[in-house]
Amino acid sequence: MKKDNDIKVEILCKSSIKNEVEVGDSVTIIVTIPKKYGIVSNVQVLFNKEGENPSIIKSLNRKEEKESDDYYFETKVIFNEVTRMFFYFKVNVNGQNQAIKINRKTKNPFFTTQESPYWSILIINKNFKVPEWSKGAIYYQIFVDRFFRPNGNFKLVEGRNYRNWGEMPNFHRNAEGKFHNNDFFGGNLKGVEEKLKYLKKLNVTVIYLSPILYSKYRYDRYATTDYEKIDINAGTFEDLKSLHDKANKMGMKLILDVVFDHLGSDNPIFIDAITNKKSKYRDWFFIGNDGKYRYWYNEFTDMPVFNQQNLEYQNYIYGKGGIVEKLTKYVDGFRIDVAEEIENLFLEGLRNKANEQTKHITIAEHWHKADVTELGKCYDTTTNYLYTNAIYKWILYGEGEYFKNQIDDIIQSYPEESICSMLNSLDTHDIVRALTIIGGKWMRHDYKEIWKIDEYPSRWHKNVNGKIIFETDEFRKEEAQNDKLRPVEYRIAKEKLKIAALLQYVLPGNPCIYYGTEIGMHGYKDPFNRKCFEWNKIDKTLLRYYIKLGKFRKNNKSQLSNSKTEIYYVDESILYLIRNNLLIIINASNSLKKINVPEEFIKGEKIFEVKKQENLENILPLNGIVLKK
Repeated sequence: MKKDNDIKVEILCKSSIKNEVEVGDSVTIIVTIPKKYGIVSNVQVLFNKEGENPSIIKSLNRKEEKESDDYYFETKVIFNEVTRMFFYFKVNVNGQNQAIKINRKTKNPFFTTQESPYWSILIINKNFKVPEWSKGAIYYQIFVDRFFRPNGNFKLVEGRNYRNWGEMPNFHRNAEGKFHNNDFFGGNLKGVEEKLKYLKKLNVTVIYLSPILYSKYRYDRYATTDYEKIDINAGTFEDLKSLHDKANKMGMKLILDVVFDHLGSDNPIFIDAITNKKSKYRDWFFIGNDGKYRYWYNEFTDMPVFNQQNLEYQNYIYGKGGIVEKLTKYVDGFRIDVAEEIENLFLEGLRNKANEQTKHITIAEHWHKADVTELGKCYDTTTNYLYTNAIYKWILYGEGEYFKNQIDDIIQSYPEESICSMLNSLDTHDIVRALTIIGGKWMRHDYKEIWKIDEYPSRWHKNVNGKIIFETDEFRKEEAQNDKLRPVEYRIAKEKLKIAALLQYVLPGNPCIYYGTEIGMHGYKDPFNRKCFEWNKIDKTLLRYYIKLGKFRKNNKSQLSNSKTEIYYVDESILYLIRNNLLIIINASNSLKKINVPEEFIKGEKIFEVKKQENLENILPLNGIVLKK
C-alpha cells in the first residue's frame, strides 16, 4: 500500500510539551485515516514496556464521520503504575492487517507491515513538582576547601597537612603507602560569602557546595567524622546561615552535598560499633563476627558503609530532629552523594523530610540513566553525566547520532519536572576538567565515558605474572607532568570549550559550572581537578564569555526552562538545535561551513554568537550562533 502523510495520530494529555501523564489520569488517543485507503476497521493500540511483549491491547472506537472524507477512531487509556510505555497501532484495511508507524524524518504516520513500537508515553508520580527556582537556573559547584580563603579567618587543626594557596595538591602516597586526602588549603564558607558578587556577575542562581560537615583528615569531607558539626576549617552553622541569607537576598539559592551512604572510620559512632559487639550502633553497619566490615567501593577502608535498612540509622538521618531536619533551615536543597548506591526507601525518607516544612530540591548523583519510578518519589532529579558525555563525543569525535540519541532518550524517559531541574556539567570534582578533556591527550574513544582514562584497558594497566595491575604512581606522575597545557593546546581547547559551554547552556536542564572552569582552570583526575581557584590567574576573555553566556540564558529563560527540543539536523560537525523559538547552530569543525537556516528563522534576530560574523550563509569554524523567531 502506498505510504502517505495524511494519516494523523493525536495523543491528548495534560502536558503541552510531550506525552506525559500522571498515574491514574486518562490519555485520549485519536487516529484519523483518510477513506481513500478503503475500508478501515479494527483499529487497536498495542502498549508494552521496554523489552516486554505487549502488556495492554486496546481497541479504538469508531466515531461518526458523517460527510467527512476521514475515518475517526478514539480511545481513552488509564495507567496505574509509574513507567514508560511504548506503543504503535494495528489496523485492518480492505481485509489486510497493517501497522501504523512514523516516518522518522518527516514525522508523518504511515502504513507498514512491520509491527514494532514507535510512540512512547511517560507515566509519572502523582503531583510531582520541583521548586520553580530550579528551572532555567545556572548552578555553580564550589569545592569549599579550594575556592577562597579570606584573610584572618583560618584555624590550624592538629594532624592536618596545610598548604599554601595555589600550590599543586599532594598526589603522592603518605607514610603508610596510601593515597589520602589530608591536604588542606583552608577555603571556607566566609570565603564563598565574600565572592557572592562574583557569582552574581556570572548570573549564577544556585550555589552548590561540596560537603562541609566535620571530617577529621579529609579535605573533601566525603568521610564524615561528626554529622552534628560543621568542619572547623569550613566554618560554623552561623557562617552557613549568613551565607544562605545573603545569597537568598541576592536571588541565589544554596544546596549542599550530603553523604549518607558511608561515614569516616574515625566517627565515634563507628568506633563504638566496631570495638563493642553489644554497641547500639553495631547494626548500623555490616560487621562480621571476625570484626571485618563492609566499606565503600570495596577499596576505601576509612569509609565504612551504613546499613540503610536500620531504623535507628534512618531516624538519625531523617527522623524527627535528625540531620536532614537540622540542615534544611540553612539550605534550599541537597545533592545526594552516590545516590545510585542508596536504597530507594532511604532516599524516599530523605526527600520527604527535606520537603516537610518547605520545598527543597533533591538531586541524586547519577552516572547512568535514572529509573522513572524513582523520579518524583525518591529524589527530584539527577546529575546528568549522560549529556556531559554526549556533548564531548560530538565535539571531539563527531558522533552526531550518539549525541541525538542521548538527548532524545533523556527527554522521553524523564518527567518534565526532572528534566527542567537536572544538572548538566562539563566537569566536576569526579572527572577530568573540561579544558583538559577538550585538549584530548588521553581521552577515550570507545564505549566508555571519555574521561575514564584510568579504567581498564588503559596505558597504565600492566599484565604482571598473569594479573592485571594499575600503576597508580606512574599514572599520577604522568598527570602531574602533563598538567599544564601548552599555549597552542590551551588556545584550541578554549575555543572548543566555548561551543561546549553554549551547548551546556541551551540543552534541557540547568548548566552547572565547576568552580574555575570559567577562568581557564584545567587538570586531570583527583587531585589535579581540585586545585585552588586561581584568583590571580584569571583568563579574562574566557570569564567575559561566561558572563555573556549567563546574560543570554537569563534573558531567554522562558525559552530554556522546559524540555521542548528538536535536533533539526546533526552530523559530525554541524548541529541545528531548536529550543522553542530559538535556533542554535554550532560548527564544531575547523573549517567554514555552509548553512541553510530553516525558513521560519530566516528573518529571525541573532541574539548570541560565540564569534562575531556578519552573514548567515556560512558559519565560522568553532562558532555558535543563536537566532530567535
